[in-house]
Amino acid sequence: MGKKLKEPLVFIHGYAGGFWSFFSMLYKLKKRQFVSNRVIITVSRKGIIKFHTNKILQNSGIQIIFKDGKLSVEQQGAWLAKIFSKLKVVYGIDQINIVAHSMGAVSILYLLTNVETVNLPKIKKMVMLGAPFADIEPGIDSTEVENIQLSAQGIPLKQTKRYKLLKKGSKNLNDDIEVFNIIGNSDFGFSDGKVSISSARSLKYILADVGHYREKIIRSRKATHRKLHENDTVFREIIDFLLN
Repeated sequence: MGKKLKEPLVFIHGYAGGFWSFFSMLYKLKKRQFVSNRVIITVSRKGIIKFHTNKILQNSGIQIIFKDGKLSVEQQGAWLAKIFSKLKVVYGIDQINIVAHSMGAVSILYLLTNVETVNLPKIKKMVMLGAPFADIEPGIDSTEVENIQLSAQGIPLKQTKRYKLLKKGSKNLNDDIEVFNIIGNSDFGFSDGKVSISSARSLKYILADVGHYREKIIRSRKATHRKLHENDTVFREIIDFLLN
């Protein structure tokens, strides 16, 4: 029997993602008994939230699926607030961990920094995968990767309104939150094919005054944006982070 997680683990997919986005990772987690069961929560295009379960266990794997995964970070953040509130009020979940990919990582950070909330579970640990924190349009597919320029201190030279809000609202984060920023490098040090390394690394400045931050750049041709959550190295890094 594998070592189990102590809190429910919530998965948030990226732009245009869905059921299959974290299928492989959840399968591996269940196979090794890190999580006990898979829970699906869906959000309809009109924002109707449905919990497809009657039971959430101490170490459930909870997959949030947006039926329209192309809506804004702000809208997703508002829906996530409702989901997390229900986790605590209805299901009695006091603490959770999170794994979020791409735009989903920006959405959860927007919730924690800029959405007024009450009765949310405490987030103990949070994993960000290939997240475009400094991009003008997080997650949207384009032919070119946004080239984000950082200062020597890791601060974006040009900051979007959303990025400034994330930085300003970082004071609302728990001081003891642990954040692990995993970044893909599949094309010679510039990006994972969709998100620039510099845009992902700009999270460090946002969290400079709060919590515990660490990052890992995965240098591999297989560390592409769409495959980060299926990469074996990434999987091992996440498990090590969550269990220690």
